[in-house]
Amino acid sequence: MVAAGSIVMRFGWGGLAPRSLGCDDPVVSAAGLSRSPRAVAIIASGVVVMGILAALAMRADIQAPDASAWLTATDVAVGLAFVAAGAAAGGPLPERVVVAAVGPAWLAGSFLLAARSLHQLVLAVALIAFPYGRVRGPASWLLVALAGLAGLQLLPQLGVAALFAAVTAVALVRFRRDLAAAWYPAAAAAAVAAALAASWTATHLPSGTFDPALILLGYELVLLLVAVAFPLAVRAVTRARARLADRLLSDQRFAGLDGLAVVLGDALGDRDLQVYRWHDGDGAYVDGRGQRVLAGGDRRWFTVGDLGRPVAAVAHRASALDDPPTVAAVSSAVRLAVTHLRLQEEQQARLRELEAARARIVAAADRQRERAAAALRDDVDVLLRTACSELYAMRPAVRGPEASAAFEVVIEELEAARREIADLVAGTPPADLGDGRLRQALDALATASPVPVVVAVTGDAAGGQEMETALFYVCCEALANAVKHAHATRVAITVQRLDGGIVATVSDDGCGGADPSGSGLQGLADRLAARKGRLRVDSPPGAGTTVTAMIAD
Repeated sequence: MVAAGSIVMRFGWGGLAPRSLGCDDPVVSAAGLSRSPRAVAIIASGVVVMGILAALAMRADIQAPDASAWLTATDVAVGLAFVAAGAAAGGPLPERVVVAAVGPAWLAGSFLLAARSLHQLVLAVALIAFPYGRVRGPASWLLVALAGLAGLQLLPQLGVAALFAAVTAVALVRFRRDLAAAWYPAAAAAAVAAALAASWTATHLPSGTFDPALILLGYELVLLLVAVAFPLAVRAVTRARARLADRLLSDQRFAGLDGLAVVLGDALGDRDLQVYRWHDGDGAYVDGRGQRVLAGGDRRWFTVGDLGRPVAAVAHRASALDDPPTVAAVSSAVRLAVTHLRLQEEQQARLRELEAARARIVAAADRQRERAAAALRDDVDVLLRTACSELYAMRPAVRGPEASAAFEVVIEELEAARREIADLVAGTPPADLGDGRLRQALDALATASPVPVVVAVTGDAAGGQEMETALFYVCCEALANAVKHAHATRVAITVQRLDGGIVATVSDDGCGGADPSGSGLQGLADRLAARKGRLRVDSPPGAGTTVTAMIAD
């Protein structure tokens, strides 16, 4: 059988793939062999069958003309190698069963003429179904049909080589974005196609050009490499699937459900893949826009849950999701991503509530301050002014040095109280700010300032009452700091519209060195933050201070 005269029998001229066991079969699990009595019995039966097939193959090889011990050993080793590869590899059980079946098919071809091409049928199906043990897609089923013709010896040897070349092309196209799953079926099919084409070429050359035994040995070595590489290929796919969740979550394109679907679709080679999340309020799955979706159509669905509660659903056409480890990795990534999105939305909602509460507190404080300023201006200041006027009128009637001195002290205290009230009222904005009335309020500040102040407000720098009130407080506080602490001799206030908001800038020529974390400036920063604004302080020592406040519309 292994001699030169029988080389055609081993190559063949090249049915259906063996029925795959379910992944939950108790005989073999993805983690290894079961210890149940049934499993032991099946394994023992398999060992007996393989022993019988190996013995029959060796007998046929030894009785063949020009028999060779080392070719006989290689012939038997090929059959045992495929069985060992299917048993030792991890991954989906259907694929491992098909790969292991190549071994007995190969050995049967040693002594059964009708089975000489059976191993090519089984091997082609194993490569087409890699790595999940399932055949999907019209192209793959067409190749299985052609492999059936090869197994029935209805294809010439060059046709079988073309079949395996086509398996290579389909694998490269199918797994073009998944090199971990593409390299084994593509390389194995290409190697078998090359070996078959080389043997066909050798048989059509003049006799004596090539040793047929060496050609057969080359084919057997190729099959040995295919068998040995199978567990390594399954391990590479398993590792890639284990890292799938990390790859998905670390992708920079991931943003929301739509971004997750794009990243996941690229990773699995399914551009139509969609991810939907569960919405408790609607009691249904919703898309990234919050619209309800229903299962159906030509896409398959699998759901992701957490502690018995629905989390998300993935609608797909990806054959990669036939693999339970891949499904587990994708489920983990989707679960983490959807949970992350939910937590982000909850955080954003709480942040919006906090910002709204801060804005309400600031507005309430401003209104209280305005009411207090109005009371001081309209009630207390009026009474003090009246009292001062009456005291001035009574001054000539006062007699005696002690009485006159006491009278003057009273007048001075009343005037001091009026000045303090005036300072307090000057730091409070008018109640009717908004629609550009900030300019008049700033002009009033500049008039009351003890140092020259230049005010420049552009015509388009108008906002609502709350916006202009916040900017007024920034300008007022910055002006007070320039006068009291920086000893400035000149101050410039500029208000303009810039980058979708209003920017107020207060610059002085004082001593600089202002502390942005001080209570005054920090209070201004907090006030602006409540209006979604921000504050910047530039105050190098000896070079003046510039306070910039921006509030977006």
